[in-house]
Amino acid sequence: MTQHQCDHILDYYNGHLSELEKAAFEKHLASCTDCQEFLNELESVAGYLPYSSEPVEPPTDLEDRVFARILNDSEGKQEPAAAPRQKRRRPWIFPSIAAALALSIIGNAYLFTQLEDQKRVVEEATIDEVVEYAELAPVSGEGRGTASIIKQGKQTSMVVQASDLAKLSDKEVYQVWLIKDEKPERAGTFVTSGDGKGSVIFKFNEEFTEKDWDQVAVSLEPDANSELPQGEIVLAADI
Repeated sequence: MTQHQCDHILDYYNGHLSELEKAAFEKHLASCTDCQEFLNELESVAGYLPYSSEPVEPPTDLEDRVFARILNDSEGKQEPAAAPRQKRRRPWIFPSIAAALALSIIGNAYLFTQLEDQKRVVEEATIDEVVEYAELAPVSGEGRGTASIIKQGKQTSMVVQASDLAKLSDKEVYQVWLIKDEKPERAGTFVTSGDGKGSVIFKFNEEFTEKDWDQVAVSLEPDANSELPQGEIVLAADI
């Protein structure tokens, strides 16, 4: 599997992946000995570092101070002769398990607000059946994302998650469109966080459920009032 999946190990450990991302990573984990080894060590070290699970707002320089201390300790101390041989680390893994766990702990608190919307998407979209799934490809710019049409009992919804999108200005929004026979229908509006991530859940009514849609697209709109695409299409996929 690709290094891209290996990079998701801390998000998997912290429970920050969507259901689809989690399933993809666990498939990768089953055959990746590097991730298995790192995850086992991370879980064993975590038992010695108790911390509160309540989200808090840490000092802005906390991360720098933690890593400075870790690096200073590692540079200033020699390994005792009787100590077990250190296992080989891959370049994509953090300098040490302690550093990785420190980042994990800091991330649970410091990134809580940013991840809250993504966690809400997963909680609200308890999956019964994935009817359609598509990788959104960039049409302009460097964005990427996914679109999933999900059936939960009698309710059908579409979950769109995107990242690496350009920053918005003024009243700009990202508008999702479902397209049939080249005719677009509005299917949710969202704005992005500071790191270019955004998501929306659109619940289908009877009219939307009955249509066999051809495409899903995301456009950059000047405001949230567009009944038809006015701005450029930034992401799109066939469904």
